[in-house]
Amino acid sequence: MPLPTTGRRARATACAVALLALAGCSAGEGLRDDGPAPTPATSVTASPLWPDHTPTVVPARPGQGFHAREPVPGVTVPDGDLTKIDGVRLLAADPATDRAVQSGLKECPDGASCRLRTPAYADLTGDGKRELVLAYDDLGRTLLWVYIAVGEQAHAVLEYAGRPGLTADLLGQDLVITEPTGGRDRQSTTTLRWNGTELAPLPPAPAPSKTPRSGQGTGPGGDAFIQPTDGP
Repeated sequence: MPLPTTGRRARATACAVALLALAGCSAGEGLRDDGPAPTPATSVTASPLWPDHTPTVVPARPGQGFHAREPVPGVTVPDGDLTKIDGVRLLAADPATDRAVQSGLKECPDGASCRLRTPAYADLTGDGKRELVLAYDDLGRTLLWVYIAVGEQAHAVLEYAGRPGLTADLLGQDLVITEPTGGRDRQSTTTLRWNGTELAPLPPAPAPSKTPRSGQGTGPGGDAFIQPTDGP
């Protein structure tokens, strides 16, 4: 039996109200998108927990895991002067010297295939004496060593394996090694400083200006480091 007209209208009205209640809105609003939930603002400046604390900077060791070694056996440094010893003989006598280098040293110092550069000297420890710097241009790499004299004994305080064609400069008492990194005029530098035991690399510094100051050279120290002597 059909419901009366008034009953049908009341039932329809009740259903509409129920649907609006389930949708969570009033009859006059409709559905609304308020967008994503707001995210909390983030600080652009770090705030130190201990602003008065100054961390101690400890130079990292070279990537080769180098550590200061025992004196080279069988080699005497007269008067503690490293300019008086033969660099070829020193490397050949050092048991830590790479076997490939040991073999190549047979061509030195006068052989046409000798890859050992002319010895260089610089005071890198601040003791007033010049240390011995040797570089060997091996196949695919350049090896660099620094020896100091302790009494009349020679100690290696650096062994650095770098890219072929690396160069070295003196910046104060720091040794700055520059290596080509591939591409046109692309280079990387490593600064090493005496820490009382060895020459250890410092944390990277901001890149210097590309325009040299008047009267200076293009190297980190202004003057090229590799300055060989005339002999012992």
